[in-house]
Amino acid sequence: MERYAGALEEVADGARQQERHYQLLSALQSLVKELPSSFQQRLSYTTLSDLALALLDGTVFEIVQGLLEIQHLTEKSLYNQRLRLQNEHRGAGTLPSPQNQECLQTTWVVGSTLALDWEQVL
Repeated sequence: MERYAGALEEVADGARQQERHYQLLSALQSLVKELPSSFQQRLSYTTLSDLALALLDGTVFEIVQGLLEIQHLTEKSLYNQRLRLQNEHRGAGTLPSPQNQECLQTTWVVGSTLALDWEQVL
């Protein structure tokens, strides 16, 4: 009797996963419709279906979350480095050397980037 209950649960899980797959596939197809036709032609139904299946696995979201955390830590580190260099130069009353000026510019550009909100993408 327990085997039948377990089998019924597996069928229900499979049905829920299939439903979620169709929802993701439909959302992806809606996004593709907004693209220029040259890009639409490159994204076949099979490709979109495979992408929807990949999104069903939580691994993709874990990877994206990890990358976002790395990006935030890097931006924070670069911002702090920029502030430290600015304070050093203000305190010394000197202009930054060309090498430090380039570093300041690079940290400002990288530090001002925006992280993608992946929840809005889907």
